[in-house]
Parts: sequence; structure tokens; C-alpha cells
Amino acid sequence: MKLFSFWPAVEPGRRFLYFLLTALVLGAMALSFYGYFKGEQLVFPLEKQADLFPAEAQLNPSSPLLTPMRVEVNAYLVAETYTIGDMQLPLWATWTYFAGIMVAMAFFWTIASTLRRIPYYVAVALGMLWLSTLNLDLLGIFSDTSRYMLMLGLGTLGLTSFLFHAFWTRASFLGRFLVFAALLLGLNAALFQFSPLPAELTALHVVNYSTIAGFVASVLFMVLVAYENLHGLLWFNTQAHQPQRRFGLVQFVLISALYLGNLLLLYLQQTGMLPFAFTGLDALLVFLISAVVGLWGLRQREVQYARFFRFETEAVPLYLVLALLTFLNLGYAFLLANDPLVNAYRSAVILTHLAYGVAFFLYVVINFGPLLKQKLRVYKVVYDPKMLPFFTVYLMGTVLVVVMLVRSQYALYFQHQAGYFNYLGDLYRQTEERPLLAEQFYNEGTVLAKNNLRSSFSLTDMYHQAGMRYLEMQRLREVMEKKTSPEAYLRLANLYTNSADLFDHLKVLQEAVKSYPTNAPLLNNLGLLYGTTSFADSAGFYLDAALAQSPEPEVIQANQLHFLASHGFAKQAQEFSQKYGTGTYGPLLTNRLAISSVANAPKPGNLPALAADSNLTTQSFAYEFNRHLFAGNGKDSAVFSRLDQLMRQEGNQNFHGDLSLAKALLLYKKGAPAQAKANLEALASTSGGAAGYYYDILGQWMMGARLYPLAASYFQKARETGYRDAHLHAVVAIALAGDGAQAAQIALAPQQYPEAWQKKAATQIAIATQLIPEQATAAPDSLKVQFLQLRAASLPLAQVEVIANQITTPALAPVAALPLVKRYLQEKNFTTAGNLLRIHFPGSFPKNPLKSEANALQAELWWKNGQWQELSAQLPKLYFTPQDAGIRLYYQALLAQRNKNTKAATNLYNQLLQRAPGLEAGQLAAADFFVAQKQSMRAYELLLEAIEFNPASVTLRKSYIKTALNQGLREYALQGLEQLEPLLSAPEYLIFKREIDAQLQATEALQQGWQ
Repeated sequence: MKLFSFWPAVEPGRRFLYFLLTALVLGAMALSFYGYFKGEQLVFPLEKQADLFPAEAQLNPSSPLLTPMRVEVNAYLVAETYTIGDMQLPLWATWTYFAGIMVAMAFFWTIASTLRRIPYYVAVALGMLWLSTLNLDLLGIFSDTSRYMLMLGLGTLGLTSFLFHAFWTRASFLGRFLVFAALLLGLNAALFQFSPLPAELTALHVVNYSTIAGFVASVLFMVLVAYENLHGLLWFNTQAHQPQRRFGLVQFVLISALYLGNLLLLYLQQTGMLPFAFTGLDALLVFLISAVVGLWGLRQREVQYARFFRFETEAVPLYLVLALLTFLNLGYAFLLANDPLVNAYRSAVILTHLAYGVAFFLYVVINFGPLLKQKLRVYKVVYDPKMLPFFTVYLMGTVLVVVMLVRSQYALYFQHQAGYFNYLGDLYRQTEERPLLAEQFYNEGTVLAKNNLRSSFSLTDMYHQAGMRYLEMQRLREVMEKKTSPEAYLRLANLYTNSADLFDHLKVLQEAVKSYPTNAPLLNNLGLLYGTTSFADSAGFYLDAALAQSPEPEVIQANQLHFLASHGFAKQAQEFSQKYGTGTYGPLLTNRLAISSVANAPKPGNLPALAADSNLTTQSFAYEFNRHLFAGNGKDSAVFSRLDQLMRQEGNQNFHGDLSLAKALLLYKKGAPAQAKANLEALASTSGGAAGYYYDILGQWMMGARLYPLAASYFQKARETGYRDAHLHAVVAIALAGDGAQAAQIALAPQQYPEAWQKKAATQIAIATQLIPEQATAAPDSLKVQFLQLRAASLPLAQVEVIANQITTPALAPVAALPLVKRYLQEKNFTTAGNLLRIHFPGSFPKNPLKSEANALQAELWWKNGQWQELSAQLPKLYFTPQDAGIRLYYQALLAQRNKNTKAATNLYNQLLQRAPGLEAGQLAAADFFVAQKQSMRAYELLLEAIEFNPASVTLRKSYIKTALNQGLREYALQGLEQLEPLLSAPEYLIFKREIDAQLQATEALQQGWQ
């Protein structure tokens, strides 16, 4: 091509620099494109704010005394509302701009040093003005008023360029560039070294002040290429080799009229003279095309500037430097969402391209109209006029620019100043402790440019971070009076955070959705807001609308699941959860986990790995909690390591209580109840008002282990801290512990029960505790069952049989059979006990807590009846709930001990001690076993641990005292005896005291012998 015909003659070093400069221009264009689409999001990011909503899930359900009891745990749902985050300055963009202008400056001074005399002096003058706009002395490196830094830069670069221009004229272009690059590197190193500001703020200072020079360079570049689009159209019309394929004057006039008409309409719209909205070809797109065409046009009009510049050595690099500065400045404006400066660019493009385009059009028609009619190749002679000289294009164009600028009331100037003040506001907001100057610059920006969203949003962000809600709201109202936007509506709506502001909040979002009916964040927020009211239909409607419009559908899907689950639409929530089963978005997975946990349904499969980051956000905490507690494996030690790591992080203190609870519940699931109990007790002791909830869980755990006195003590603690669910639980535990009078007193007291059914259930238990056998025979079946569960162990067997045989309700008959079986085992009536178990608990009986309790009695029957082979064969097949898992280990250990398999028995007893520390029979059997194995100290230690777990056990304390005396630990035995006394009546205590008197006397004599 003719455009590149000079290329073979260009020296290699210059070629490399041309390639570099071209690559930088293309990079600056790419930066502008990126900023065009992402700039607003970078500075004012659209963020999602996660809120947690607890959904009650049930763990370890049981029904002692026919009373439903279960551990209630929050499965957290996540709802995400959209909000505008705190203002962010993309400092990477600042560093990019800084590097770009330094490279452009190096090229500029390099090119200037090669120019002829007059162009050289003009270039040096422009270069010095450029340096002065950086305001380096405001950094205060030498003093607040000195100009030393500016003089140093001017002297260094100016003197070097003069030396190259006047003396070192034979220096290569590459060599000159390297020298100027080195000088600029040195100056920048000194600048950053001695600047009182951090490096990033120093760069921000240089960049933001330099934008005024960048804009001047951009306007010069726009003037340079202002008519190149028409020049290109002229080439398109007349370039064909064959005359019949060329277009004539009419076609050129029409296509030029369309192009110039588009610019004219844009100008009229900008000045408010157009009565309708016009969305034509964007001015910036027009400019991009002219910039590309301009390089070809620069070659074509070489005849116009040949006496000042040579195309290949001076015009081309100068053109590329101006293009680099223009697109850098434009890209930076986009990246910092500086809308008034972007509008200033549009205005400058419209003014220059319209004014100089009209002038060029007239120039072509006047000079070459006849030639165009003849369809000659006019583009070849367009710069060789015969009538109107070419300089009239610039003369007429300049006059038109001035006229249009005045007619627009200097809108271009004010837009640029507003954008410049935004940059200064950004700078001083970062460098001032109290950014009063920044606030002033932003305020000036709002005055100078109409519809200046950047200044207004910067001010609202300042007020927001300072907690000035009224000023923030007032500023947003002023913005919306001038120009509405989805971002402004989001900001304003999110200021109404109190429940008293509900109607104002709804009004703002309704107005927003009316103005922007396809904006997904606004629709989403309105749907969630309706979800806090009784208008469930409206909530569903707007969430569905948001899903149809959203580029992030999984966000809306997660919110739909939250809405359905939190409003009691359990069936629909499960259906939607399955429908969205392929989603991998965090809140969506969290809500699916929560819904499956609440419904006790299968957990979602193929869950992604947990994030390695140990600093939790609201959303990540909810996912971690739901994942660990409801879908995690309590046997995986990595889970506990992860929880410990999370709890150690200082930033996770807000979640410490829930994480500790999750760890305790997982330990209990793992089969380490002693550790779980210790963790939950520690949590309860430090939880203040929430302690009652944790004590209630401890009580339910003890109920599962059938440690009713200990459970009752925990429920009493829960009641004392105000946990109202514990009232009913305490009634159940105290009644099963044998204190019917106290249970009735609590049940009938005028305390507040959370739900009416609880009061009714407590009253029925109180009645059951006060019944006599004759009354029980006439009572309803449910009361009969409760009476048997409470009194069967102490009544004559005949009365128990009469009451049990009167129960006709099919669902209650198996429940009533269990206390009767226990009595038969007490009476050693093994045949009747076995028949009763076979009748009520056949092989088809469901695997539930009743089946587990029946299997425990069946194992006891086989053991006591000497059916050891049957027990050994059937024990692995018996179903036990996790709470009864110790039963299997207990009988396995007894069988191994009976078979004299000491190693297996030792291992099984150790497992039993860990898995079921509340099983008294197991603890006592283990102690006897270790004593028989000459490991009395091991027996002593395990009894001590068992008492620590179950301090209310009389049997364990008696065994502990005897073992301590056998070990010669008299003082510990006496201490244990002192702790036992409050747990026994006076006669019972004296009986036990007489039982161990001989051992006490023996240990006392032994102690005196040692003395």
C-alpha cells in the first residue's frame, strides 16, 4: 500500500519504536473499550448484601412420655439484596495512565529533538506547558511554594532536547528515545523517593493533574482528524478504477448529509434544541473511525505540511503520540466513571467533526464539484485545490466551532471542568484527613455540569461513610430531580433500613421499577421487600420478573428458595430446590442445604469443596455451617480442624457461637458425647442470654442417655435463663427421674409456654404423676402409657399387666409393652418378656427409637437368660439409634470378656467408654473388668471420668469411692463420700457408710503405719 511505502527505508531502531507506539495506541483503545463497559462497576460496584434468616431444623427427635422433643438448630437461609458498594478508585488504572503518559512524554521529547527549528521551538514550548500542568510542586517536596521540581524537569528535558537538536544531530532515533526514557525514569525515581505521599497517591497526583493537558492534546487530535470521515467517504465514492463503478456528486452529497446530519442532531440534542430523543451514531464511535482513517489521510495531505514535517519520521510518530494521549485520557475517564469528562469528549467530537466536516464538505464541493459530476478520482487531487485554498477548511471550521461553542453556552468547557474537579476531588479525598477540599471540588462539579452523576455519587458516598444519612438522602433526591438512574434508586432505597420506613422503601422501589421495568437488581430488591410483608403474591411476581431479566439467574434462584422456605411453602421450596439442582452458586447451595435439612430430606449431592479462606463472610458462614452440620460427616477429623481454624480467626468472632455449636453437635454425632458435652457447657457458660438454649440441648442429650436427674438439672438451668421451651422438657425429665410432685408443680405453674400444645402436654404429665392404679385403668390410653412409663418399676406386676392389657390403641401398644417387658426382666420371667417383644416388635417393625429400646431389652434378655450364642449371633443385626450405640458395644465387650478374649474386651470397653459415657452399666462393667485385669488405676480413672460426665449418678459415686479405697486413695474417697451425701437420704447414706467402714479403717491404719 502507498501508506506504507516508506517502511522499507525506515531504520530498524525506529521501526521497533513505531511498533511499540502502535501497540500502546491499540492498548489504550482496548482500555477505553474495557472502561466503557466496566468503568461504572469498578468505581461504584454493584454488590450483593447477604442477610441470614434462620429456618428451624430438627435433630435427634424423641418422644419420652409421648412428648415430642428434638434439638432445634437454625439452618441458615441466605437472601441477597443488591446495593451500591463503597466508592473504589481503580489504582491499577492510575498506574497504567501514569506509565502511558511517561512513555508518551519520552516519545514526544524524542520527536521534538528531531524537528526543524520553528516546529522544534513550538514543540518545546508545548512540552514545557505539559510539564507545568503536572503541578509537581504541590507535592511539597522542597516547600509548598517552590518551583524547584518543575524547573528541574524543564531544565533536564529541555536542555537535553536542545543538545540533540543543535549538537548531537546524528544521534539515532532509538538512542534519543533511550536517553529521554532514562531521564524520565530518573526524575520519577526522585519524585517517588522524596514525595511525602505514598507511591500510589503520588502517581494519582501526577495523573489527575495531567488530565487537563491530556484533554488539550485530545482536542488537538480531534481537530487533526475532524474531517477524515468525509475524506474517507470521498475516497469510497471515487476510488474505483472503472468510471462506471464510481459514485458522482449526488451520492457524495447524500452520504455526507447523512453523516453531518447525524452530528447536527447530536449537537441539537446536546444543546436542548431537539424536541425528541435521538439515538444516532454515537459521537465516540464517529471519532474512533476518524482516528483510524486519519492515519491514511495524514499520508494523503503530506503536501500541506511537508515544509514543517516529514511524514515517515515526524508526522507519523506525532500522530501516534496524540492518539495515545487521547485514548489514554478517554480510557481513564471511562475507568473512573467520570461521566462529565466523557460527555466533554462527546461534545468535543461533535463540535470539531461537525464544524470542520461542514467546512471540508464545502471545500470539496466548491473545488471539485464538476469533477465529481464527471465521476473522476477526486480523492487523488483533493489537496490540490484550484479555487478555494485548503486553509479555509480550518478557518471556516474554527469559526463554526466558536459559534457552536458559544451557542451551547460553553457546555464543553464546563463539562471538562466538572470532570477535572472530579479528579481533584478523588485526589484530595485520598490525601486529606478531613476531605473538605474534596467535598468542595465535588460540589463545584455538580454546579458546573448538568446531570453530573459522578460528582453527586462521590458526595453521597462521602456522606454514607461519614454516617450522614440525611445529607446522603438529600443529595440523592437532588440527583434524581435532574436525572434518574437505577444506581440512584438503589442507593436511595437502601437508606430506608428501619421497619418504620417500610412504606417509603416500597414507594421508592415501586417508582424505580416503573422507570426501569427490566432492571433485575431493582426487581429483586422489591420482591425481597414484599417478602417481609403479607403480600406474598407480589414478592413471588417480582422475583420471577427479576429471574427473567437477570444476567445472574442463580442469585435470584437462591432468593426464591429463601422466600418459599421462610414463608412456609415447604413443598414448593423442595420442588424449586430440585429444579435448581445443577446450580453451583454459594447462596443457592446454602439454601438448598437448609431446605433439605428443615424437611429432613436427602442432602444435595456433589457439593463443591469448601473455600480455603478462613475469613468468613455472612454468606460463606451460612454455607460452612449448613455444610458441616447437615451435610458434613461427623467422623471426618478434617471437619473439626476446619472449625477450629475458623474459630481462631479474629474476624470470625461474630460467628463463634454458631461454630462452637456446630462443633459440639458434630462431636455428638461422631460418638464423642463427653467432648460434645464439655464444648457445649463451655459455650453455655459464656453465652449470657443464649445459655438457656445450650442447656436445653444438653438436657436433651442426657435424656437420650436416660440420665434423667442430670437432664432435669440442665433443663432447670435453661428455665432459669428464660428459655421457655425448657418448661415442658423439665416436666418430662423430673417426672422420669421419679419426682412426680415437683414435675406437677412446674407443669401447673402459671409460666408462659411458647405454644398451647406444650401447656396441654405438661398438664397431662402432671395428671399422670398423680394417678393411682385404679384411676389409671379408667384413663385414656395416652395417660395409661405415661402412667406405666413412670410407675411400672414400682407397682405390683399384676397391676402393671392389667393397665397394659387395657391399651387398645395400635400405635400405643408397643410403647406400653416396653415398661412391662422391663418388669418381666426384673422378675426374671424371661419367657413372657420374650413373647411380648416378639408380639409387639416383629422384624417388620420400623427402625425408630422404640425399636432401638426394644432391641436393648432383647439383648438384656438373652444375656440374663444365658443365651450367649444367640446374643453373639444376633447382636450385629440389631438396630440401635446413635444414642443407643453403646448398648451393642456393652454386650460385645461382655461376650468377649466371658470368652476370655482379653484383648478384644479391652478394645471394646475403651470404645464403650468413649461412645457411651452415660451408660452406667457399661461404666461399672468396664471398671470391674480393669480391676480383674490388675489395672485398678485405669478403673479409678474411668470412674472419675464417668462421674464428671454424670455427676448425679449415685451408683458411679459408690463404685468410685470403693475403687479409691482399694487404691489407698483415702482422701479422694472421703471427698467422694462428702459429695455423695447430698444425693442420698440419711438412712441410705448410713447404710453405705457402714458398708465401707472396714475399708476406711484399714486405709486409716495403713496411713498411720506410714507415718
